[in-house]
Amino acid sequence: MKALIDNSNLYAGGGIQVATSFLHDLCSIEDDNQYHVVQSVNSAKQINKEEFDDRFYFYDLTKENSSILKRSNWLKKIENEVKPNVIFTVFGPSYHKSNFPKVVGFALGQVLYPQSPYFKKISLLNLVKLKLVSYLKSFLFQKNSDVLIYETEDANTIYSSINKNKVKGYTVSNTVNSVFLNKESWKEISVEKSSFNIIYLTANYLHKNIEIIPKVIDELIKADKLKDFKFHLSVNKTEMNFDDKYDPYINYLGKVEIKQIPLLYKKMDLLFMPTLLETFSTTYLEAMYMQIPIVASDMSFARDICSDAAFFAEPLNPKDYARKILALYYDNDLYESLVQKGTENLKRFGTSMDRTKKYLEILKMHANANN
Repeated sequence: MKALIDNSNLYAGGGIQVATSFLHDLCSIEDDNQYHVVQSVNSAKQINKEEFDDRFYFYDLTKENSSILKRSNWLKKIENEVKPNVIFTVFGPSYHKSNFPKVVGFALGQVLYPQSPYFKKISLLNLVKLKLVSYLKSFLFQKNSDVLIYETEDANTIYSSINKNKVKGYTVSNTVNSVFLNKESWKEISVEKSSFNIIYLTANYLHKNIEIIPKVIDELIKADKLKDFKFHLSVNKTEMNFDDKYDPYINYLGKVEIKQIPLLYKKMDLLFMPTLLETFSTTYLEAMYMQIPIVASDMSFARDICSDAAFFAEPLNPKDYARKILALYYDNDLYESLVQKGTENLKRFGTSMDRTKKYLEILKMHANANN
């Protein structure tokens, strides 16, 4: 099988993690397939091409050809040269129709969960823009995909109803990145720690609700119970508009390499996840795997993934987040209970290799379908 793996529209966050894990898993599988991998500027930074054998061919986007139109034209040229049996856009939508069967990963929470408080936070103008973009992306998912892959059964059910089952859909659950299973690959990361360390691994998107953190810090200071704590954020200070007075309580990590994440978790005491909109985030699973508890926004997608293995707070209530953080700081039994529940809950999800094998089954099933 000759597969074209399209990572060209990945920018940050979980999408790049999934794509990187998928490639590393493929590298460890012995097969006769060819893998032609189209990489975005950021996804290309996450891999060392020298680690891959001669089954892999890489095509790297540059900033000059990364606009949607130029990217689509470039991709179509590669497709026509490679003539793949199947195309896998790890996360879509794909912005052009192909002459070859196309399997596309679906992650469009704004269509799945219109009741999210995120939509109440943004201005009317931005809401209208978001709805238009969401409608366009939903249209492209349906128009340019032969097969869709969802990360949860909930997403499959909701979107299959929206598109009236016009596009074949499969559910392949997300899982802990394969890097976590290979301790030899872990890289050290230097972190300025405090007595209680709280991690939020995220890109700076509005739906991630990062701006609530200064308000949570205010509540923790006001409670006057937790004297020495620090939030560690995977963004740069220049990206945020936080007052300098919060600097003693925030460590701006910037982008963290995937191989640094496991040892970063080991330095942490708690995962903070106030996100308002997701289809799936492996960050929940990573915390469970590394055995730290989770304080999360009380959203249906978070409960679907975490079950009883997280402490949920009102999504837009900084005082409630602070209460939950303090409860875990003071109650060791509660802390350990959530860690144990996380270990059990994690068993519901397979390994990244399980996910990769399911991807391959679907790709093989639909290879040459257009012929």
